[in-house]
Amino acid sequence: MAARRGVARVVTVKAKIWRSSPEKVLALPADFVSANEELVAALLRSLYRASIWAAKPENHAELAAILSAPHHLNVDAAMLKPLLSGTVAISDTAERTVEDFFLTSDKAATFPWQSHALWFYSQIVRWGLCDHSAENAEIAKMSYRPDIYRKALQPLHTPLPGASLKVEGALKVPTPVGASAGGLVLGPDGFFDGRTFDPDQVGAYIAQQKTVFDRLSGAR
Repeated sequence: MAARRGVARVVTVKAKIWRSSPEKVLALPADFVSANEELVAALLRSLYRASIWAAKPENHAELAAILSAPHHLNVDAAMLKPLLSGTVAISDTAERTVEDFFLTSDKAATFPWQSHALWFYSQIVRWGLCDHSAENAEIAKMSYRPDIYRKALQPLHTPLPGASLKVEGALKVPTPVGASAGGLVLGPDGFFDGRTFDPDQVGAYIAQQKTVFDRLSGAR
């Protein structure tokens, strides 16, 4: 919005820093989930169906109108609609089309990868917000519940990943993967620096990042 109004410039976007990376989150207390299994399952199915609807170009005008409402973003729908097809203003006179900028359902976009949880955990440790331990890593991992997600979506017969973790940043091209139903393609999911994150090597990843950070700090 600021770029279109000529008061800012967009330097980069998240889709260029970590492709197919997570954004928004549906988070619920564990005790609530345990006490309301059917309600949570219905909520997850609704979220999935909404993600399919939002991905279709023919629905973008209606979606932009919904998002533009005063109780949501309170902006002109005409400014929002281009973003839904990946067209991003980088200044008041220029715009770019960014692949996978608005990804709602393709490439298992709503699947709770536990490797995502562990990557976020690695950054929490990296910046000193908690200590690294096997117990803390397990707590972080289990904050994402692919088991609940799979069970909820089972009636829809939708393609879901067979694994709950993956090496992040390893997929350089769109890749068909094993799934509970046919037709699932993942990736690319690369980081902008070309590195990968192996959820089985969290400690080594944290140590590597700390070494790089210390070296850069020393250089300054």
